[in-house]
Amino acid sequence: MIMKKNYLLFILLLGLITIRCTDPRPKTIEKPTHGLQNTKTVEINKIVLTDSATILYMDAYFYPGNWIQIDSATYIQADGKKYTITGSDSIELNKKHWMPDSGEDHFTLYFPPLPKGTKIIDFIESDCDNCFKIWDIDLTGKNKTYKPQLPDNINTKIDKEYKLPEPVFKAASSKITFHLTGLKEGYAIGEPELKINNLFTKDMDEYAGKKESDGTYTFEVDLYSTSTGFITFSNNYLNVVLNPGENLDIYYDLTAFSKNTSRYHPQSNLTFCTFNGSFDELNTQILQYRDTLQSYSNTLNVFAGRADSTILEMNNTQYVDYVFKDYDKKMAKLEKADLPQAIKQVIKNNLKDDVIYNIGFMNRIYEANYRVKNNLDWDKPLGIQFPKATEKDLISLKKLDLNDPMLLYSKDFKYSFSNISGPIPPSINIETITGSKTGLLKDLREVFPVIFKASEPAELSSKDESILSGTGNPYYKEVYDLIFKKTKQLQKEVLSKGGFKIESTPDVEKDKVLETIVSKYKGKVVFIDIWATWCGPCIGAMKTIKTIKPTMTEKGIVSLYVSGETSPKNKWMSMLPEIGGIHYYLKEEQWNALSEKYKFNGIPTYMIFDKKGKMAFKATGYPGNNKILEELEKVL
Repeated sequence: MIMKKNYLLFILLLGLITIRCTDPRPKTIEKPTHGLQNTKTVEINKIVLTDSATILYMDAYFYPGNWIQIDSATYIQADGKKYTITGSDSIELNKKHWMPDSGEDHFTLYFPPLPKGTKIIDFIESDCDNCFKIWDIDLTGKNKTYKPQLPDNINTKIDKEYKLPEPVFKAASSKITFHLTGLKEGYAIGEPELKINNLFTKDMDEYAGKKESDGTYTFEVDLYSTSTGFITFSNNYLNVVLNPGENLDIYYDLTAFSKNTSRYHPQSNLTFCTFNGSFDELNTQILQYRDTLQSYSNTLNVFAGRADSTILEMNNTQYVDYVFKDYDKKMAKLEKADLPQAIKQVIKNNLKDDVIYNIGFMNRIYEANYRVKNNLDWDKPLGIQFPKATEKDLISLKKLDLNDPMLLYSKDFKYSFSNISGPIPPSINIETITGSKTGLLKDLREVFPVIFKASEPAELSSKDESILSGTGNPYYKEVYDLIFKKTKQLQKEVLSKGGFKIESTPDVEKDKVLETIVSKYKGKVVFIDIWATWCGPCIGAMKTIKTIKPTMTEKGIVSLYVSGETSPKNKWMSMLPEIGGIHYYLKEEQWNALSEKYKFNGIPTYMIFDKKGKMAFKATGYPGNNKILEELEKVL
């Protein structure tokens, strides 16, 4: 009897041991490691495995006052099988979940139980491109080593003594080949896009990546100097520096990136990106020191997180002193920092760039900080005159050596130039600011208005020709010719598509441009959409308004679109076939006069004029299709 009991006990223990060995998972996995993820908004804090359910305890991180949502089609996937969500706590499926002031929240998701022995699962919040997805979630509690899918023959060890070479000034084509690896089925890459600074258009030229194969894209770009820019893809961005006439290969492992930047298990030493070709050393350093570069910003731009209401109590002299003290403080810190030589050089140029912005657009910074302090809408007229940079203030920039061509390595040199040349009245000789009768800034100030004509495109006058040749450098004429040729080709392609009309802007006093345009359509109701190519809300609203355009046309309403020089001419033209309608393109001074006369500080802005040419309605920000139709009915 005792022998039999012992035997039965042995069999029972053996069975328990066998069950334990066939299911090596712990019942609870705290902050499990994972592979590729397409979001940092949701993270898995804990997974609990039971015989009746698989429970995911989720953490959410998002902007306060904004919402997230979990779809009822959410599932986890294991060994090719899907397990659809069965319930939730602290979040309602298919409903907007508003984030608290802390920007952090927590909720629980329930799924069917998994087969014993399951080691890895994927979390898929529905199959839409932008839905939350996390792959290769480990249920064993072990952190497996991941080998990035990158070339083995590319050195990622940086040379701390490497220094920036002299920038190149020439017009030539370059090519970037972008290799994306570490992908998973269902991961939406989207359309990778390259934005590269253009010294002569005060903007960034945009190029869509051409898909060569799965995960490989090419960008063929026209450059006019050493240029900085960035590639955007899958909610990520990557800074690049490129020389005209040179090529660059970029290898980027998205799974390695997810592991490197993991919120709970960061593998900061895991390489996820390598470069081969133009500026491979510098591009590698900029990537590795990206956070450091951002930490040295001293732009007083509220949109860059640098709101500072204390400046509102300062006069011009105090403000300029404040800007330079901040600059000197960061420069002193930089001198002591243990950083690669090239990174120090880039930061120095960025800091100069920031000072130029802070002083050149002093009045804008005052206004922005005033609005933030008083929580005022951006389209609300203020009726307040804010300090503008005086001649004395601008001359203070002399200490920065603005003729230094190395400024081309700064993040926004194209804007720095306009920040200097824009606020400087003709009465101020450029040499009082640069300290020299010759140099890059002097040349650019003279040739820029001429080269800008190439993007209209406009033929050069004899005066224009003499300005370009007067620099003694054939480079500027080469730049003009290349931009002119490119613009003419684009114009030909765009016009062949049809569906829109470009009208000439009336040659009248700048504050009478809009009323002159409207007078052309007297006897009809006119709806005006004021927009820009870089304005996301403008583009989004256009697509929505397009649904009521047939109704507007049936009622004889004229729809006009007004944009200006902040929208690169080539980019503007390329968008017209999709938008359709009648378009006007204003010069900068015309746009500014329009904004001042009709009291709007933001876009999109919409106006409705009655049949007598009198404004009957104005709104900044999309008011909704119903509101637009309602206001139009009032004047029909």
